[in-house]
Amino acid sequence: MPGSSRQLLRRIAIIAVIIGLLGFGLRRVFPADAVLVVFGVMLATAAFWLQATVTRLRRLTSATRTPLLRDRLRRSTFEPVVHEDGDARHGLLSEKVRRSLRLRDDEAAVLELIAADTDTPIVLRSITQLLANQFPGVQFRVASLNPAESTADRAWLIAEPTANDRGWVLEAVIDPKAEELDPEVISLGSDLARLALDKARSRRSLRYLADHDPLTGLLSRRAVLEVLDTAMHMAQQVGLVYIDVDHFKTINDRLGHQAGDDLLSEIAQRLREEAANADFEVRVGRLGGDEYLAVVTRATDDQMDAFAQQLAFSMRAPFSLAGVTVSTSLSVGSSFTNVPEDTSAAELLREADVALYQVKRNGRNAYRRFDEELRSWSRQQQELEDDLALSISNRSGIHAHFQPQFNADRTLIGFEALGRWYRQGVGLVPPGQFIGVAVDRGLMADFDHELFAHVTKTLGQIHRDGRTFGDVSVNVSAERLERADFVDSTLNLLRESSIDPTTLILEITESSLLRDLEERGQRLEALRSIGVRIAVDDFGTGYSSLSYLRRLPVDIVKLDKEFVSDIDTSDESRAIVRAILELARALDLIVVAEGVEREAQFTILRELGCDVFQGFLLGRPLKLEDATEAAKTLTTVTFPKAS
Repeated sequence: MPGSSRQLLRRIAIIAVIIGLLGFGLRRVFPADAVLVVFGVMLATAAFWLQATVTRLRRLTSATRTPLLRDRLRRSTFEPVVHEDGDARHGLLSEKVRRSLRLRDDEAAVLELIAADTDTPIVLRSITQLLANQFPGVQFRVASLNPAESTADRAWLIAEPTANDRGWVLEAVIDPKAEELDPEVISLGSDLARLALDKARSRRSLRYLADHDPLTGLLSRRAVLEVLDTAMHMAQQVGLVYIDVDHFKTINDRLGHQAGDDLLSEIAQRLREEAANADFEVRVGRLGGDEYLAVVTRATDDQMDAFAQQLAFSMRAPFSLAGVTVSTSLSVGSSFTNVPEDTSAAELLREADVALYQVKRNGRNAYRRFDEELRSWSRQQQELEDDLALSISNRSGIHAHFQPQFNADRTLIGFEALGRWYRQGVGLVPPGQFIGVAVDRGLMADFDHELFAHVTKTLGQIHRDGRTFGDVSVNVSAERLERADFVDSTLNLLRESSIDPTTLILEITESSLLRDLEERGQRLEALRSIGVRIAVDDFGTGYSSLSYLRRLPVDIVKLDKEFVSDIDTSDESRAIVRAILELARALDLIVVAEGVEREAQFTILRELGCDVFQGFLLGRPLKLEDATEAAKTLTTVTFPKAS
């Protein structure tokens, strides 16, 4: 029988015995009327006392939501301990005085919190502190299973579930000699426990969202970089594996963003599986886009190399996306240190990035670890970047060479200005060595601005000297076109140079036009309205519909070298060029063929109806002095105008 019920019956029995004895004695001494009065008072007092007891027990039962049993919970892991004083204790407190408070029916939800070692003490301390604030003068401490720590009069203990008592419970534990715990205290403790556990669960949920990438479930960028920082302070060997998905944009464009997200999730799952199978610790996170980072600790450099190569191998199995079988590959770079205290996390990450960059630069689908050769190359690239940034800042060393352009009669009609850089102490740097650096390091927009300033200033001086130079095309990078001050800065340079805007052609790459079509179209239209013409460079290599030619202020299209290079040997290239020329004629656009290097190419392009030609067959890029001399041959023939 439950202890509380037995206690109630025992009190009722005691009252009955006392009333019986008093009644028997009073009848022999006092008159019957007096005895009835005394009995009435005694019964009223007893009834009031019993009512108070019943009310208290009901409140206690309601507060705990389960019957209070003094000896119900007998757990194998909490066997009573008999001390020298003969007092049987459950841990540090007697089993007979335990009180169980069931917190919730959802066992899994509570287990989720209590199973975390860091959460349980926080919850218990929160409960005991709140109880102490509510009931001053009463000790509430976290219960301990250590018998030596037996100073608490009252404590709270989270106990494991048993076969007979499913679900985790919170026990209110009191000393055997102390008064029974007031039901309101138990009720308040139960409520506080729920609040504390709910708060802990919310905190863990928010922490999970902050630490994990929502798409893949891997560590977030912030979290994986924190793992790296911790590893640099704790581990003896630390390695980084930097991963990039090859040609992800192509897959995303071809199959759609949902398929792209599915691919990223599938790749993340394979990375997770390979990390779990490793013989050392690996933590994988997503840096963003199609880039992942694995932090490897307590592995040798050879083990890390083998792991990185296994990652690349695991991607060779095809993926099924939106009912389509897709194959992809990884570009992987890594860095490693045996002495973390001599290397910063940022430096290790930069080294892995450099290794990855080299893989992508050399064709992708490969793995490379950062080594002394790459260290030397990286140092040279950093010096080159610094010098380029200094040249741009000082407005020195940035100039142009001019490649001649001809009509179908091989008559010179203008030039294309090609960006060049004279590096101080080195000389002329080939474009292939610095253009990529300028793009990667965010210097391209500033380089383009300085090049345009140099070209307009040069042309302005030529015109003021009374000389002719023909029409000039100048490249505008996507980075410069994106700038909000693109139109204003271009107009300012045109005003300062006093050149005729109708002699200027701005060449925009097709890919840069396809982003923010409406806004960029408005910027180009603002320049076109004063006579500047717009050309689409590398035409035919974009991924979008050609319908944008109707929506943008375009006057000229330049055939990509890819189609010109084999037009004399490939029927497919010849057919593509013919289609582009027919489209251009329908839209009243001028067509320029660049990369003309053989006589056969020139002949075919002229027969197909191409308007303008440039390439090594007709003329190589010239320095300003040579281009000015060549321009003396210019007649009234100029660059064709669109209808």
